[in-house]
Amino acid sequence: MMVAANREPGFHKGVTASSVSAEGVAAAADWSTWERDGRAPRSGDGAGLGVDWHDDLEQLAALGCTDWRLTVEWARVEPEPGRPDNDALDRYRDILDFAKSVGIRNWLTLQHGSLPGWYLEDEGGHRDGSARERFWLRHVDRVAETFDDIADGFVPIEDPISWAIRGYGLGSRPPGRQDPRDMREAAEGAVLAVHDAVRLLSSGHQEVMTTWRAEPVHAIAEDDGRLSVEVRKAARSWDELLWGSWLRAHANGILEIDGRNPVEVPLLVSAVDHVGLVHDHPVGVTAEGALAPWPAGARTAGTGFAPEPDELAEAIHRTHDALPDHSLMVAAHGVATDDEAWRDHLIAGAIQHVSDAAHDIGLAGYFHDSGFDGYDWKLGFNRPRGLIGRDRVRKPAAETFAAFERPN
Repeated sequence: MMVAANREPGFHKGVTASSVSAEGVAAAADWSTWERDGRAPRSGDGAGLGVDWHDDLEQLAALGCTDWRLTVEWARVEPEPGRPDNDALDRYRDILDFAKSVGIRNWLTLQHGSLPGWYLEDEGGHRDGSARERFWLRHVDRVAETFDDIADGFVPIEDPISWAIRGYGLGSRPPGRQDPRDMREAAEGAVLAVHDAVRLLSSGHQEVMTTWRAEPVHAIAEDDGRLSVEVRKAARSWDELLWGSWLRAHANGILEIDGRNPVEVPLLVSAVDHVGLVHDHPVGVTAEGALAPWPAGARTAGTGFAPEPDELAEAIHRTHDALPDHSLMVAAHGVATDDEAWRDHLIAGAIQHVSDAAHDIGLAGYFHDSGFDGYDWKLGFNRPRGLIGRDRVRKPAAETFAAFERPN
């Protein structure tokens, strides 16, 4: 089985900077309506990336970052359909130019959670094949062409299946629906949007990485330790949606989502340089199919789930076992907490597993989510995730991250 050859050798050590977290919600984004309606905390300028990115990027370089992942927010660069904002594009170029000047490689994420409101609400978003062809691919092409000389890698969509689950299944993000059929249709559409983007992006000289939720799923036992038929079935259903669908798509080029006809996605086999894992914690599943913290009684982070470094190792090795011919990265990993000692303890454990995996199976990189404390969709600023605070003071976990030497 042939996969794309790595175009940039060496281990990638970096951080994430999603637009919503780092810059706040764009006025034209779908999420801005939720802010205005009081359905979500106000984001302001997020982590304040737009205030002084020179100092921010110098701090990241001082942590030993070789790479970072910045979202080029679609709602900022095309706030109205067909009308690009050249000032926004120029500002992103200034940021990316400076990152290169301090020795940091630029990975550009084309969608991380939010979408332009006009695309999602007026055009049908990723669920609509015509909208993907007319509008999504235009955004992909614009970003690729505009930043061709300073982009080192591209990520089409951050965690596309979970984006669909939250927006159309759980109703916790725009458009706020709770319809299993719409959720499966949106998941398929989002993966096809990734595939279409890979087709365009893989023709360039940059690396291309897909990113997927990689959080082990566990059935929650009854009080007597028994696993009922119902809970086993519910856990299998979640595992299939969260894991099985994208693992098979990368392994054999067929996307199979329960309730939908199989769709061919051959470029996920042949044209992707890295498969990226997005991991914060494992998830438990109840007999009713609800998601809950696992293991029972473990300390939970601000997300309501229990981060366990060993589960990151489990995620890495499960993916490697299923996709032995693909290069893997941890594309996003972090902890939502204001207990900095606990964060440091968890990050140290995770980094040890990352180092072991780099040595044992050739894990290609690790991105901490995020570099600076910013805005969280659900928690606002109450449970920070950064290595560096909004006051630009390095945390203990930043020192642990900085001491992590890239494997040879």
